Amino acid sequence: MASYEALVNLFERIQFFLHRLNRYTAVPLTPEFTLLLGKIMAQVLVVLAFSTKEMKERRISMSFCLIFLFVVDYWTEKILKRIVGKTDVEDALQRLDMLTKEENLVAVARNLEITHRVDVNVTELTRVIHDNVEETKHGVQHSLDIFIHVVANLCLSYDKTAMDEQQRSSLPNNSHTDCRG
Repeated sequence: MASYEALVNLFERIQFFLHRLNRYTAVPLTPEFTLLLGKIMAQVLVVLAFSTKEMKERRISMSFCLIFLFVVDYWTEKILKRIVGKTDVEDALQRLDMLTKEENLVAVARNLEITHRVDVNVTELTRVIHDNVEETKHGVQHSLDIFIHVVANLCLSYDKTAMDEQQRSSLPNNSHTDCRG
């Protein structure tokens, strides 16, 4: 039962990785990250190969154990494997764990890099907008100054014309010469 649960766990981990891989294909990746994903895919294949091999060996060992009960001691073989070292499957799973942890760290670093780039871009965009607003304020102020100057000149011109009209009307009629003819 424990080996069945371990196998289910293995397939779930592979499924989760494949879901992440599907998401990764939708965004541009750095060459380093692409290489890491390739290593993880290769390690997944290694884990599956070693798992298959170990399952076949267990079947053979179980058969020998049943057939040659006095010759082969299955439990002694299992204990010796643990004393001598880990199985190929366990080593491959540890390497897969290490690679997926590295994947997470690289993804976090990439997110930090992108966040920093966005922050720099927003800061630059804010500066440009601020400069444009200030430039627009100065342009509007300059246009307003010109408008006020023109209106003031028009008012002075109107006042002068009105004053000239008033002065001309105060002159006697016979002394007033008409420019029109």
